[in-house]
Parts: sequence; C-alpha cells; structure tokens
Amino acid sequence: MPVAFLPTVCSHAPVSRTGVIPIVNFPDWQLLRVEAFGASAVSWPGANRPDDYWVQKKNLQFLEKNPQGIETKGLVLRHRPSGRQILLTEQTFFFHLAGQVSDNAKGETSRFDFRRRMLSPFSFKILCLGQFLTSGDYCQDGLELLTPRESIDLLSGVADSILQHDPSYTGVLLKDLFPTDHSATEELRNRGYFLLPTDPVMELEIPDHWRSMDDYLEDITSKYRVRYRRARGKMEGLSSRALSPLEINIHLPRIYDLYTLTSSGADFNAAKLKQDYFGWLAGQEEVNVKGYFDQYNHLVAFTTTIANGPILHAHYLGMEDAFKHSHHLYHNILFDLLESAIEGGFQKLDFGRTALEIKSSIGAVPKEFACLLKARSGIINRLIPLFTPAVYTAQAWTPRSPFKASTVSSRN
Repeated sequence: MPVAFLPTVCSHAPVSRTGVIPIVNFPDWQLLRVEAFGASAVSWPGANRPDDYWVQKKNLQFLEKNPQGIETKGLVLRHRPSGRQILLTEQTFFFHLAGQVSDNAKGETSRFDFRRRMLSPFSFKILCLGQFLTSGDYCQDGLELLTPRESIDLLSGVADSILQHDPSYTGVLLKDLFPTDHSATEELRNRGYFLLPTDPVMELEIPDHWRSMDDYLEDITSKYRVRYRRARGKMEGLSSRALSPLEINIHLPRIYDLYTLTSSGADFNAAKLKQDYFGWLAGQEEVNVKGYFDQYNHLVAFTTTIANGPILHAHYLGMEDAFKHSHHLYHNILFDLLESAIEGGFQKLDFGRTALEIKSSIGAVPKEFACLLKARSGIINRLIPLFTPAVYTAQAWTPRSPFKASTVSSRN
C-alpha cells in the first residue's frame, strides 16, 4: 500500500518541538507528543485493550531509539475536563517511489509511463497516524469510546495541529484506524482524505472446538485435506524448531539475509528493518522465532510470531525461494502458523496483508482497513487520485474457502 503522489519536495530541516501541542479547535483536549520514552516514561499510560502489544511503552521505546526506516513516537490525547485518554502511534517516513514501490504494482499506464517518471526523483515526508510494522487497528487505544463524528473531528484536529507545528510534512496518512466500511471512513473522504488502494488484512478466527490440527482437518473438505497432506509430505528433508535467544543471535546474519531476500519481492516497503530488530525480537517474551533447516542443518527459512493477548500475529518471515516450490515451504509455514495459534489457545490468527489467495485457502478471510491520505496543499490533494493508479493498484484475486458447508454456517 503506497502513498500516492505528493509533488512537492519537502524540507528536511530539523524543526524545534515541544512535548505538549494545543489541538486545533479542541481547547478541552491536550496533545502530548512523547518523544523520549526513557525520560518521560511516566507520561505514557497503560492501554485498556487486551491486545495492547503495539502500544506498550517498551516496544514504542525501542522503535523510537532504533528507527526501522521510519521514526516512531507516542501520542497521548487527554480530555482535561473528564480525564479521558486516547493513545495513538505517530510515525514519520519519507516516500521514495523508485525505492519503495515495485514497478509490477502499478495499474494501467501509458507506454512512456509519464506519471511514474515524474514522481521518481522526489522524496516526500509523510506524517502517519498508525503503525507500519503491523496491519489493523492495534496502534491505538480509546478511539472506540468516541462516536464516529468525535473520532474524525479529533483526528483531523490532531493531524492539523502536528502539520501546523511542523511545516516540513507534505501530508498525513491515517493508517488502519477504521474499517473501510466504517462511517468515519466515509466522512473522512468527504473531508478531502483519499482512500488508497490496499490489500485486505487476512484473519482466521479460531473456534473453541479446535484443540489440535485434527479438529481443523475435520472441518475442511476432503479436497483441502488432500492438499494439506500433500504439502506436509513435501517437507521431507527439512526440519523446524523454535529458536532460543542464543540461537537467534547466532543465526542473526542469516535471518537478516533471508528477510532481505523475501522483502525485496514485496510490492511496497515503507519500513526497512535493520538486523538489530530481529536481535531485539529475540528478547521479547511475546515473540516466538521458528527456524527451518535442511539436512545439513543450514537455515533456509524463519518465521516470527507475536502473542498479543487473544491475537497471534504472523510477523516477519524469510525463506530461500527454491524451497518455496520444491518443499511447498510457504504453504507449510502457513499451516505451522495455524497450528501454533490453535495449540496456543488464541482466538484469532492475524496473517497480515499479502499472499491473499493462498491464505484464504487455509481459511483466512479478508478484513478491509482504510488507509487515508491527505496532502497539505489543496491543489496537490486534488492530484492524488490522478497519480495513484500509476503508482499502485490492488491486484484482483480469487477468495477460497477450505471449509465444509456445515462448518461455514456454524462460523457465520
């Protein structure tokens, strides 16, 4: 999901910042921009949601101190009369078309591709209210307590206030804060935000009666059971195991090479992880890293998962392409992720975006979240719909379902 056309070169000059910013048109609300979690830890309250991993202080603190191609801060919105608090994640990134969006991701363009050629030399500084390291609305806490109208009024005020405070931003992106079909999304579009084309988030609800993969297999059709067994049979010669923190650090260069190999094939990359990110993951109790080894004990793939309350997130992975085909490795990885979610007692497996059709063949269903972009300049904002198709167009795909008709009825 790329950011669309913003044809002005932004200033990269540093801007002086204070911690507290008044919110435009909201005198009763206070915006606290937490920029140094070590020094102002007391300023970051705990979240009230059970799946709070992405708004935990320790995680935001690491991302602030160790930018992964993006800068991260925490935002605390405080309603002074009532004491209500809302937590948001703020990220800053520079959009470079040539380096972040695959040429294969574009829609129909002319033979000369003028729009992409025009954009390629430029870099655009974008304010994001959201989190690029995950998909879905896990980067906030408290918006659900507001009415849709209150939410969009307040978010618009926050965005306007930060852009007013820091004029180097070219535009603002509201990422995954609302489902696409939410009334707030429609109203934000009416206010000049452009709905960017994105892939849906693929999610698989884990029913209570699934205690093992045998229960899952009982609920899918014979055709998909055959495919499951065929894929599992292809794993001969490969072994897998959870990696200890010590093993992760031993294999860290190889893990990073595999991640780079896999991420280089993505349509869009806003974040560019560094090797230290995987070393940090090794020390997180919520994180599990699994390695896949060939007969010579050579690491050929890895996966990372994050236990986030009732949710299991499939996080970053990497693999050698040859094994993806010869051993159906990606298909087997998806089955392993599902097995981990079932045996771990999770309520939902979050597969993230990408590889939509094969994830749906496991049983995941799409959930659309809105990524909404608005440029600072009104003239530029009107050009976004014109240039977006030349940058990125969501690809058509065919949803699958492995479940028996009776199972589908009970899941709905």
